[in-house]
Amino acid sequence: MPPMSRRRSLCLLLAVAASGLLPAAPATASDDVTPPTVVGVRPRAGGAIETDGVVRATFDEPVANVNVTTFVLRSASGQKIAASVAWSPGTLTATLKPTAKLTLGRRYTATLRGLITDVAGNPLPRTEWTFTTRSRVSFEPGRYTGYRFEADDRTFTAVKRATVDAPMTVGVERYRRIGDQGYVYVARGTWAGYWVHARRWGEALDDERAPITPRPGCGYRDLPTARVGYGKWASTVLDTLFRLPRGYAPGDLVDTSRAGLNGGHRVRSLAIADLGAMVAAARRDGARLAVQSAYRSHASQVASFDYWVRRIGLQAALKVSARPGHSEHQLGTTIDFRTAGGPAPWDVNWAATREGTWMARHAWKHGWVMSYPDGTSRTSCYSFEPWHFRYVGREAAAAIREATAPRVWLWSRGYGVR
Repeated sequence: MPPMSRRRSLCLLLAVAASGLLPAAPATASDDVTPPTVVGVRPRAGGAIETDGVVRATFDEPVANVNVTTFVLRSASGQKIAASVAWSPGTLTATLKPTAKLTLGRRYTATLRGLITDVAGNPLPRTEWTFTTRSRVSFEPGRYTGYRFEADDRTFTAVKRATVDAPMTVGVERYRRIGDQGYVYVARGTWAGYWVHARRWGEALDDERAPITPRPGCGYRDLPTARVGYGKWASTVLDTLFRLPRGYAPGDLVDTSRAGLNGGHRVRSLAIADLGAMVAAARRDGARLAVQSAYRSHASQVASFDYWVRRIGLQAALKVSARPGHSEHQLGTTIDFRTAGGPAPWDVNWAATREGTWMARHAWKHGWVMSYPDGTSRTSCYSFEPWHFRYVGREAAAAIREATAPRVWLWSRGYGVR
């Protein structure tokens, strides 16, 4: 076949181009004037995100300059959240990942700034959307304590303890700081209506990992104390708030005569050796100790408290006598001492007697501590009682001696809640 003429070839090419069978010449970057847009975000506007989640934005075309200065996450107060930012060309998605967990139940705003551009240099319109972290808290296996507080957040009105055997997650209504510690308010389930120690991102803290709960004020409640096992006699917290079960009655009570004291009173046998050593040491120094009162059952404390109410009135009685269940005497490791042959210690200035002076100086060496020292009523919750001593063992007594009152030391060890 003879070659086509140049004119005929040109006409044929024009016809094919007109039919659309040949591709049109590609547009140049200068021809693109449409800015990129965001076609999807996660979490959605007004939605929720996990405290350890990520934020994503998907675009309608490839873009440049996606980084930590153009894709930003801020808290409701405007504080920038430290994060890393990655761009995926394959999915046209930018991903922001906070370097630390977010605070649960809080509002956050994600911002994509106009410095982000497409390949033609068209800037992205500034894009913002707001969402919140999910109000959920996770519990690992452990023993947890929930609290209810008075309006001043300093005194408990209720305490609830429960054990979690398997990991679980529950809804909470809010997170807040009470004192210098974080708490979540549980909405449903075991701790519904209680505040539980938690990290700000929603991890509940069990009694062993929780910060030590601030020592509460000396309010008057009937909250169950945490350590009621008979083997925990040295660390059981009893004060105007926390009480023993009604039926608490140690089974190893023996007569105080076994320690060289007057009989008719009982203490736990585990305290007898150190009690006898203390009585003998006092006698060598010319101090003659006797027992005014030792173990009291719940029923005995009812009678004792009622006696003081009749004698001095309710308000005064609350300062010098424990309500039933709140008395250290029920532990079986507490004694009210007096001078042998003398009157009741509260009927004299017993602190100034030879016996009172000796006990204040030396009792701790034998494991006995004064529960309510002079000048500590705001922390011990009772008036000065120089005759009231509790056995805690020699090691604990040496440590408590450095504190102003046993209650202060017990709370500092976390025994108030675990």
